[in-house]
Amino acid sequence: MWRAALSAAVDVTPTWIHGDLHPRNVLVEDGLFSGIIDWGDIATGDRATDLAAIWMLFEDPQARRLAFSAYGTVSHNTYMRAKGWAIGFGVTLLDAGLEDDPRHAAIGEQTLSRVAAGS
Repeated sequence: MWRAALSAAVDVTPTWIHGDLHPRNVLVEDGLFSGIIDWGDIATGDRATDLAAIWMLFEDPQARRLAFSAYGTVSHNTYMRAKGWAIGFGVTLLDAGLEDDPRHAAIGEQTLSRVAAGS
């Protein structure tokens, strides 16, 4: 998966991205998204970076499919790059969390498990 993500061509133009989109930066009220915080890493970049959050936010594979569907057209290359970003974020959160933040470690572990599950 990692090699496929690295070789996936960038087939979209750069757009505004959050840059640090993970569950601790997403607000939820009554089970629904209500906001996104911590815009300190906002940048122009590859939308696949923020799409990686789908693996961090949704445990259920069907919910992940619905999230991608709701986003709109996502090419195979963009999907593969998003999966690569999810792996990268998962490893980073797990590594940082093992040192000093168990919540980050849990997010990292869950993300990697979801990506490894294949959907």
